[in-house]
Amino acid sequence: MVSESTKKDQQELQRTGKKQRGSSGRDLLNLLLLMVFYRPVLTEQQKQRKNVQHVFIHFSAWEYAGSDHLWAGLITTLCDGIERHFGLLPMSIYRAIGRKCGIVERPGDQEWVSKKYLCLPLWAAVILVTVVAIGVGGLLLVVGIPVGDASGDAIAVVEGIGATAVGVSAAAAIRIAIMVVRNVIVTQKTQLERQMNRTDLSAQLGFMSSVKSEVRTVTRFLQFMEIFQRRKLQVVLEITHLDRCSPDKVVGVLDAMNILLSDYDAPFISILAVDPSIVVDCVESSMYMKGMANNGYEFLNRIVTLPFSVPRMDCETKLRLIRDITERRKRQERDLEEEVGFQQDPKMEANSNFLSVPCYNSANHNAENPAKGLIQEAFDYLLDDSLKEYMTDNVVQMRRIVNTITITIRLLASNVPRDEVCPKKVVDWVLLANQWPCRLSWVLQCMEDEEQRSTLGCCQGSPLPLDMFLWEVYEKYMDELDMLKGQMEKLLELDRDPELFHNFLCGRFRVKEAIFYLPYTVNLDLSLKRQMELQRGSHSLKRTKKLTRLTTSTATGGWGKRPEPHHF
Repeated sequence: MVSESTKKDQQELQRTGKKQRGSSGRDLLNLLLLMVFYRPVLTEQQKQRKNVQHVFIHFSAWEYAGSDHLWAGLITTLCDGIERHFGLLPMSIYRAIGRKCGIVERPGDQEWVSKKYLCLPLWAAVILVTVVAIGVGGLLLVVGIPVGDASGDAIAVVEGIGATAVGVSAAAAIRIAIMVVRNVIVTQKTQLERQMNRTDLSAQLGFMSSVKSEVRTVTRFLQFMEIFQRRKLQVVLEITHLDRCSPDKVVGVLDAMNILLSDYDAPFISILAVDPSIVVDCVESSMYMKGMANNGYEFLNRIVTLPFSVPRMDCETKLRLIRDITERRKRQERDLEEEVGFQQDPKMEANSNFLSVPCYNSANHNAENPAKGLIQEAFDYLLDDSLKEYMTDNVVQMRRIVNTITITIRLLASNVPRDEVCPKKVVDWVLLANQWPCRLSWVLQCMEDEEQRSTLGCCQGSPLPLDMFLWEVYEKYMDELDMLKGQMEKLLELDRDPELFHNFLCGRFRVKEAIFYLPYTVNLDLSLKRQMELQRGSHSLKRTKKLTRLTTSTATGGWGKRPEPHHF
């Protein structure tokens, strides 16, 4: 969008011969003078302009999640972004003197008309008042305040009239200056946030009115800047992290978007980056929308003008992103090595006044080198084509995988012999724990339960063979998992495609390897395994009670029926 704007500016310059203006340096001085003395004219040429500049403002809903008026946070962010883009001074002056002067629409090519004061152009009136002030000051210095004769009274009358005119004009100028200084010191964002924190109803009603008034002021200011800069302006609001907020606050932000977009001439574009399924649930469960939006998807369709679903990431793009992330990680490792690996020798520094000689710490070097080589080998394997199908398409998860591989290898390198660390196995294990945490936790819990039963010594079970593949363990207890899916539905949603789980796990890890890597697994939530433990324990208890009832009724000769007495 920025590139397209630059291209359009060049085309508009060639078409009209008028260069676009900015909001700094000489253009800033020109802007302030025009803002004080002139009113903008909306000409036909301005209406026909095709060059558009976009002002990007990012709004993270999560930053205002603690506020009672999350939607108002969107407006305060808008005000702050406009002030930072165009400058605090132009916005402050416009709030003081410019917002009462609407845009004039007339035929012709004239872009500015002078404001009027006592039927004179404002700039001429200022010059006249200045001349009068100088003249009155000169009379006071030369003549003073004469009294007692006709000529002296006339001079006194002239001085009085001039002083009055100057005083009234000075009072108006001082009032405007005070408003400008106040707007500079206390920004509009600060004022709105101060009102936002008040809880009384009258303050809330006044606050909503202030917010709507501020939106109108920002809109008029942008229209003023369009004429000054000789281009169209569009404010692009990037709204993110809305799906992290509570339902009522989500609805509040959507309502604020409606307020901004309700005016056809308002130069606002909202980009809503969310997970629709989460927002739909929020809309349907919000108490503010009861009876109004029973279908959240229909509500979103009414608000969103142009829906755009990001397509799934292809494998080549995944590899490119992983390559970029690993390269960045390597640079961080090199920077860390430069900071930590070389240390200043205090004796050398004390004996030399001119030269600092770095002393290399050999202990750090010996500890880092094995891990460094293993990490490099792991990163090379991570870029292998055989893994691209199993890699996530979430960039945050990609970074997590890369960082977890680094941490896991460092833990292994510092605790086990070098020849027992296999970087490829580490990569596979980290991917397994990251992509299928629920099913991996289920397999680990089944292994642990069998181990515990074997230690009871009551022939209740036996430990799984160490050479047994994890997929065989999963298959052995798959029927039990299917029976418990109703209780673990939300946990299973954390996993990726079950078919990919089979393809990935089959023939990859054995029980002994899982036991080896488990103490160094930092990316697997242990609370998941605890949930599996509780579910399996509850299911086992119910099954034991059922078998006990069956055994008891069989021993009694029927289902709860007492046996007939024997007669001897």
